[in-house]
Amino acid sequence: MKRFLTSIFAFAFLMVSSAFAVDTFLTIENDSLIEAGDHDYTHGTCIEVVDSLWHYKVGQNMYAPWDLRRTDHIKGDRPYAGLIYGGIGREIVFNEESMFTHYAELDFGMIGPSAHCKETQKFVHKVLHCKDPKGWDNQLHDEFVVNGQWWTKYNWYVCDYVALVPRVGAMFGTIQDAVEAGCDLKVGWNLRNDVGNGILLSAKPRRSFWDDLSAWAFVGCDERYYLYNHFLEGSLFNNKDKDLKVDIEPFVFEWRCGAAVQYRSFYICYYAVFREREFKHQKNRPDYGGLSIGWSF
Repeated sequence: MKRFLTSIFAFAFLMVSSAFAVDTFLTIENDSLIEAGDHDYTHGTCIEVVDSLWHYKVGQNMYAPWDLRRTDHIKGDRPYAGLIYGGIGREIVFNEESMFTHYAELDFGMIGPSAHCKETQKFVHKVLHCKDPKGWDNQLHDEFVVNGQWWTKYNWYVCDYVALVPRVGAMFGTIQDAVEAGCDLKVGWNLRNDVGNGILLSAKPRRSFWDDLSAWAFVGCDERYYLYNHFLEGSLFNNKDKDLKVDIEPFVFEWRCGAAVQYRSFYICYYAVFREREFKHQKNRPDYGGLSIGWSF
């Protein structure tokens, strides 16, 4: 298993090394960035490297039930679950003058103890003097997973200071199967410099301070329909996780808000995500916050 994990990171390193010009993004998501808690989608870390068209990423996500003090499986609550993954994505532009942006991505990795989320969470909680999570022995079992994604969005600049971005997307594979539709409203300065897919920080022209500065706030929402969610339902191919699974809510609505600032080769964004309940009898909404920092080399 260690060889498998080493191979993931070695493959990611080779992909990064092959990029001609790279922008790097570090994104950290955690429920403590919006509320005090360690439950549901409790933490995610992702490093993404982008060249002119390709996106390469590695990351780790962890999920936990409501009560971290219990050592047994909590019936009716989500199981502990960890994911370590690598991914590669590409911009697909059919018409250079079109306001449509298409993005396809393939992710692969491991769900289960080999994701080492137990060790990660215990170490971080020990350093921060937080409560020790005691139930990781009840996490989902090891399984290699692969997932594809496709997103299409329309970048409608209402004026120089307002943009509306509707989009649709789908995920398919052994991690999550779902379709989604949503929209973002952005208000700010130099919106066309947004570091959305396919736009490099390093490709920005160097002009005056105000030309190189972009700042915006945004609010958006999504409606997602789930056919399958490995983190809640366990494996598709065996019954090892059957005693840990919960019944999912097929329709999950979320809305988010945040703000971002970009100056030349530096970018920072904070956002909050408010999500409706994902499974039957879930105690609280699985809300979380995120912080993303980007820079050019």
